[in-house]
Amino acid sequence: MDVNGEPGAVRMCVRCQEITEQPVLVREVHSNSGPGWNVYACPGCAPGFPPVADVLDVLRTERRRGPGAGR
Repeated sequence: MDVNGEPGAVRMCVRCQEITEQPVLVREVHSNSGPGWNVYACPGCAPGFPPVADVLDVLRTERRRGPGAGR
């Protein structure tokens, strides 16, 4: 159930492939050629994934490094 008492999203866990009514976002996949997608895990498997990186934090870090850094 969501915060309004409505049925929530149902997703398949990326790790155990079980269907869960309590999906946890574990990855955001970005695409240059179209819309990206989200990857979900069940509450039991989710702690085994690293935290989802904030894209804006990644861009800020790259900007601080300067052009050509890390290449």
